[in-house]
Amino acid sequence: MNRCWIADASGAVHPTEAKDAVAAAARGELAWIDLEGENETDRTVSELLAPLAIHPLVIDDMVAEVNRPKVDLYGDRIYIVLHSARWEQERPSIGELDIVLGMNFLITYHEQPTRSITAAQETLARRPALLTDGPVHLLHSILDVLVDNYLPIMERLGTEVDELEDCVFDPRQMTAHERILRLKRGMSALRRIIGPQRDTVLALTRDEFAPIPAAMRPYLRDVYDRLARVHDLLDSYRDEIATVLEMNVAMASNRLNEVIKRLTVLATVGLPLTVVTGYFGMNFEFGEYKIHHPHVFALGVLALSGLLTFAYLRYRRWD
Repeated sequence: MNRCWIADASGAVHPTEAKDAVAAAARGELAWIDLEGENETDRTVSELLAPLAIHPLVIDDMVAEVNRPKVDLYGDRIYIVLHSARWEQERPSIGELDIVLGMNFLITYHEQPTRSITAAQETLARRPALLTDGPVHLLHSILDVLVDNYLPIMERLGTEVDELEDCVFDPRQMTAHERILRLKRGMSALRRIIGPQRDTVLALTRDEFAPIPAAMRPYLRDVYDRLARVHDLLDSYRDEIATVLEMNVAMASNRLNEVIKRLTVLATVGLPLTVVTGYFGMNFEFGEYKIHHPHVFALGVLALSGLLTFAYLRYRRWD
């Protein structure tokens, strides 16, 4: 579903069809063209945006399935690739957001609904100045919400790491290793996009991009600062989860050693019993020793051998 807006001379913003918004942008009017391109192809997008003379490489990258975060300059247009994320079922769900910023228009392209775009659409109805003051203000609003949506993920990761630290020392928890590995993979996926995305936002604060006025660069630097904080938190959690994984392996090894130790003690306690029964055999002949209750005597020897062996092991602190 495509949703587009244009701003008139009075400062009001009106929703319109995509082709009308493209035509208005080509005439120099302020416009926002949002394309939700789940079924779009490079041909349909190229035909729609033809009046704006968007570079063919930008069209190809927009409809491509996977792009790393980046910023490219094509004359007086800026092509930006960013990623939104949300945490679902112990792993991040990442969506690509392609943005083309011109002097008087903003084009956004995404295959699935994106919370930052939805928030900007809702805000635009109440604050037309987001578009009437220039498309870069709208860009800042989208980036601001996109980065804010990373913070709940960082809180979730911090909680998960704390819970896993407790699970490692709880012998009743047997699934900690699987949870640690899933969380580690999720962090790696986030780190692959947040690192380059931080550099992308930083690049927007430089003075080489004509569509971004100097007055907006401090606001973009503020977005960069928060994204850098997210990146630092993710690095910290990655180090913590690596430590938790090492601790879990060590605890599993210690528990295995305890099991082997107990089994060894049981085998050692049973060793004298085997010797005694092997020496006397299954049938006891104690007549020559004048023992009236040979079976009781044999059981007593067995019990005494086991107790002495166990007492010796306790004395040497081997149990």
